[in-house]
Amino acid sequence: ADDRARQIALNLERRRWLKRDLNPERIEVNTAAAIMVYWKDGRPVHSNRVVVGSPANETPSLEKPFASVVANPPWTVPMGIARREILPRGPGYLAANDMYVNSDGWVVQRAGPRAALGYVKFELRDSYAIFLHDTPSKGAFNLSMRQRSHGCVRVQNAVEFARLLLSPDPTLLGQFDTAQDTRETKRIQTGREITVRLLYWTAFVDGQGRVAFREDVYKRDEKLA
Repeated sequence: ADDRARQIALNLERRRWLKRDLNPERIEVNTAAAIMVYWKDGRPVHSNRVVVGSPANETPSLEKPFASVVANPPWTVPMGIARREILPRGPGYLAANDMYVNSDGWVVQRAGPRAALGYVKFELRDSYAIFLHDTPSKGAFNLSMRQRSHGCVRVQNAVEFARLLLSPDPTLLGQFDTAQDTRETKRIQTGREITVRLLYWTAFVDGQGRVAFREDVYKRDEKLA
């Protein structure tokens, strides 16, 4: 009981740092629980499982606006990942995974069914290359511990979620659906800014109004205590 009381106190302290005025439309990701909740008109209307950064590649806590989705995005591989995990495997590995090295020396993976970003990317502004995206690796969403990525947030049923965000404007939704049908890479503006909050809650109130607890996978409670 003492440990749980301290865990609640630490999360209340973390909450105290945040601003009180919240956008009525926002996306909140709890990286400790690997859950995403979409709020509209001040109410939670949709939730998805997500895969977030591993303990060695933590997803940072941040709040950034996003205003566009990219259908069928190519992936420009971060230089560190390219050097450690991709280039040492040689040209055969690049070819087998639809990758190439561009004129600036970056490894790029072409859009397609094997692309690491899947069929849609949600672009955050000034987010240190952290963003939300689809994935071809669906099995990880069934795991209880979903801290497995390099830091970005993989969203379950991401294409359907993109359609939900674009549904207020049939024209924008139509552009997205057409791009999905043709597999064309296309950036589509949402027509409004939607706040994305990446937060770390090891104690929180769930959808049924109960207090829920999660493991301190990033050891942030430990440091804060």
